[in-house]
Amino acid sequence: MQAFSRALPADPAVPARPAPPVDCTPAPANPTTDNVADYRLDTNVVAPGRWSYQFIDGNATGLLGKGGSGAFAADEWAADVQKPEHAWFVKADGSIGTDYRSISETYTVADQADGKTVHVRGSFSSPGGRFRVLLAHDGDSAKVTGPFTELYTYSGTAAAFDLNLVAAKGDDILFVSDQVSTWWVPGKLKASITTELAPETAAVTATPGPGAVATGTTVQLASATRNACVTYTTDGSDPATSTTAQPYRGPIAITADTDVKAVAGATGDAPSVVADLPFVLQEPFRAFAGENQGSQTGLVAGMQWDRMDFDWGSVEPRKGQIDKAAVAEYVRQFNLAKSHGITILPVLAYTAGWAANRTGYSYDFHGKTYEYGAVTSENNGQFTRHLTIKQNGKVLSSKDVQTSIGRTPPQNPDDWKNFVKIAVDTLKPLGITYFQIWNEAYPGSGFWEGGMDQYMTDIHLPAAKVLHDNGVKAVYGGWICGAPLSEYIALLDKYRAWQGIDVFDMHYMPLGTMQTIYAAAQQRGVKDPAVWQTELGFTTEDKFVADVYPRAFRWALSKGGNNLDRFKLLYFAEWAPDDPNAFGYNRTLRTGSNLSPKGRTLTTLANLLRGTKAEAYDNFTTTPELKPELNEALSTANGFRLDDKRVVLAIDLKRQNQADIFEDPNTGDTIHLNFGDPTMTVTFRNLTANVKSLERVDLYGNRTPLQWRSIGKNQVQVDVPIIDPDGTVKALNQTENEDVFYLSLQQN
Repeated sequence: MQAFSRALPADPAVPARPAPPVDCTPAPANPTTDNVADYRLDTNVVAPGRWSYQFIDGNATGLLGKGGSGAFAADEWAADVQKPEHAWFVKADGSIGTDYRSISETYTVADQADGKTVHVRGSFSSPGGRFRVLLAHDGDSAKVTGPFTELYTYSGTAAAFDLNLVAAKGDDILFVSDQVSTWWVPGKLKASITTELAPETAAVTATPGPGAVATGTTVQLASATRNACVTYTTDGSDPATSTTAQPYRGPIAITADTDVKAVAGATGDAPSVVADLPFVLQEPFRAFAGENQGSQTGLVAGMQWDRMDFDWGSVEPRKGQIDKAAVAEYVRQFNLAKSHGITILPVLAYTAGWAANRTGYSYDFHGKTYEYGAVTSENNGQFTRHLTIKQNGKVLSSKDVQTSIGRTPPQNPDDWKNFVKIAVDTLKPLGITYFQIWNEAYPGSGFWEGGMDQYMTDIHLPAAKVLHDNGVKAVYGGWICGAPLSEYIALLDKYRAWQGIDVFDMHYMPLGTMQTIYAAAQQRGVKDPAVWQTELGFTTEDKFVADVYPRAFRWALSKGGNNLDRFKLLYFAEWAPDDPNAFGYNRTLRTGSNLSPKGRTLTTLANLLRGTKAEAYDNFTTTPELKPELNEALSTANGFRLDDKRVVLAIDLKRQNQADIFEDPNTGDTIHLNFGDPTMTVTFRNLTANVKSLERVDLYGNRTPLQWRSIGKNQVQVDVPIIDPDGTVKALNQTENEDVFYLSLQQN
């Protein structure tokens, strides 16, 4: 029996508690702080030290009016956050609903802040579009007019800002959202504006820093301000106001996911900003399961791996010129993810526009020669150049084509190597140790306009050398599902690349191919191969996760070892709009603001497989007989022992025909999966303690207690109903020709 587990340090002795801290008498409150709580929706007017809500048209603004209640209400500001408006609006929780129109939540500087430093910090999240922080220096506390000075701008789904400015009486600070394509999903502002009439106590920091930690880790809190008092909560509530807040007197032991929030105060100083310090436990399934394009503040089901591009053209828009703002934004996102227990896999790609080959190149592929001429024009990210295709010296076609600039091989591979070094220098200090080299490089994939030999000699091998020379790991760039796996193996053989790859990665492949590439690597001298699929899913099959993940996780556990990073599945992608016409609809883990069925089934599975230790559990039998299977076309049962006290079985019964019949391949007996009260018998053996509870758990987490019977020492048997009692889940299980459910056994 093999296991993944994290070796944990012995708990240090708990130090003696120091004397209670000295009394900290804060300074009088600053004019504004924690401004989300200060949103005032009784009237919408511009006045010193308060918020108002505008639309912007050039240098002019207009107050949003109190609109109607229809599906497409007029401009609106609303205290009721449940109102269903789908037009331009602002709500009391900081939400901004807009599309192309510039809508602003505006703070007018308090009169007593004239000439003082104003500290503006916060975040804005949205489904996409542009977010800006503007300053109106109009000298009038009763109106908001331009011209506007741009203090901050960001296009994307999440922004964080931390700005300082010297304020003048009548200044207005505008938080503006616009250029949003999915306008029915509002963005949300969280802002804090502090006027420094008194010094602000330094924010609380944690040692170790927030993120993923081993169970039992002790965390120390401190403020850099001398003699500051620290107050904290562990339930995510605001320590400045919560009834659960307590003074910090010594290290905090982390034995479960814990959202520590802390505030510091010192005599004569203003209170610090509330520090959000979330800690999550390192667990095998969380490390195994990940997603693409997720939120840096929390992934679906608490998964701990995400994947995003680290774009060459953004970082180095001109040769030798580093965009410091772009680099800083990457650092912010990677650090934010780390603080929430998420590791991001950076994808090193694609060719910067200035670096792309413009003189021409050729390559051989599948018996044909492709000759690209010099670039004749470029427009909207595309090259126009002449392509001649030959076979055995005979011209098959000759015509002008358009090719992607970013997917074109670089003119000089040394430029690419320099970019890889920039990526390592930027991200390695943040704790990033795995770097993916390009994405789906293969002719016709849409991500690479060259040949495979060119990819290996100009992209993969040079990048792998830079990565290894700098002490980090190389992840192959995702072998495309449209190409035979034998080509992948032959390519690595040709370049003797097996030993230089730390992770063999594929995309959208059957699970059996993970064993194939694992065995191929072992045969070529790789002792403990690591095999990932950094993209899979993107399917309309709602039970995909429940079908595939237990098979792959049990297979991974069977390989043994303590390295949680040897095997991974990263679902593509996290989010798509709740619009049947949108790209990715019904294929992602979230649809709009809600979990999709795939997201819900992943959450159920992740909750069942919680634990800091996980191992494959094969000491069970079922009637009809089921066993672990990587082949997704076959029925299967996969078992897991968690923290030596829980056992989970994942059951997947495939229908053999349209009449909903399951046939036992060993006995020939049949079960109708949608008629009567079909059951199956499960026997658990080699249990380590008495059974406390045994439940059937459906795809959405609904639990049904079961009655078990003892059949000998450390053995129990149970009859399990197959049809789901919950109507919604039953309907889900009638789709896709399979029934999936779980058994959860808790030992004393």
